[in-house]
Amino acid sequence: MMNNYEDVYLTPEQVAEKLQIDTETVRRWLRRGKLRGNRISHKAWRVSERELASFMKRQNVSELLFEEYVAEFSLGPLEHHPAFPGTTKLVDYRLSHRGQTLWFEVKEFADDKELFRGPGVHGGAFDPYVAIRRMIGRAREKFRDYDGECCNLVLFNERANLVDICTPDFVLGAMLGNVGFSIPMNLETGQQVGPISNIFTTGGKFLHPHLNTPQNTTISAIIALERFPIGHKEFRVKVEQKERNEQRKLPVEEFLEFIETDRAAYDRMVLRAIVYENPHAANPLPATIFASPFDERWGHTGNIMGPIYTGSELTKLRKIEHELELDVSPFAKMVKARANRDASPNAR
Repeated sequence: MMNNYEDVYLTPEQVAEKLQIDTETVRRWLRRGKLRGNRISHKAWRVSERELASFMKRQNVSELLFEEYVAEFSLGPLEHHPAFPGTTKLVDYRLSHRGQTLWFEVKEFADDKELFRGPGVHGGAFDPYVAIRRMIGRAREKFRDYDGECCNLVLFNERANLVDICTPDFVLGAMLGNVGFSIPMNLETGQQVGPISNIFTTGGKFLHPHLNTPQNTTISAIIALERFPIGHKEFRVKVEQKERNEQRKLPVEEFLEFIETDRAAYDRMVLRAIVYENPHAANPLPATIFASPFDERWGHTGNIMGPIYTGSELTKLRKIEHELELDVSPFAKMVKARANRDASPNAR
């Protein structure tokens, strides 16, 4: 049974009691950013137990979650900041998995101050790749002396709304080049002669910017850690099934009451990993790791990057969502409904 990663929030007074210090010190740390918390009003703060645990262990939340994942699925012995011959750059973790040594640098975006200074923050276009590429660059520096090793970058994000590490196009685009489209055309007639396909253009951190040859081959994969809101998704399925059976839309009041019938189930989360393989890696990440029921992996399938593994529980969930058209956008549903009305024999 997987853990429920629901956070409990504490007041500064409760934090002070746990740390055995005065409350004003806690408030000062919160104002200065030494202790991370959420300001819910001008004077009121709340600190999640996970953030407090991170502070007390001198580790960030992403490291705590990574350790929880490794322990949950018994991936192997894990060492924090182990020494490596010939370098002073200590990588976060060394994991012994089925006789193979794997290295992991774990990073999160909550402390990335540059993220909130760039273009798009206060208006204008926003580059969805830049923050991820910055993390790749930092990991590359850490792994510079680890040639021949299987080195991996683990990313986690719940606080920076401008960063999406769970959408493959953004992470793969940061790795291999901005995602674009290729439209086969007959240059003489100007007509499309084949299906539109996704391509990677320029800017990828795993390809040389001028020669378009592989670089960063030491990084085997990027792994996105996510606290997956399985309770929300299962609730959406129940609501859709109920509305179809009763042939009506639930009013807001009834919808909210339905949530409260089993709030714990609605709030349930599971920790999962999304693996994005580096197709140019010198030492690939083994397929036997990060293969839990809700995990997924993206890698080379023929000449394109696509899904090569989907966990059993995630597969079941997506099948049900597809059958109920929960994976279809409201706009696509509207277009389909209009097309059906126009095709109806009674349409005028």
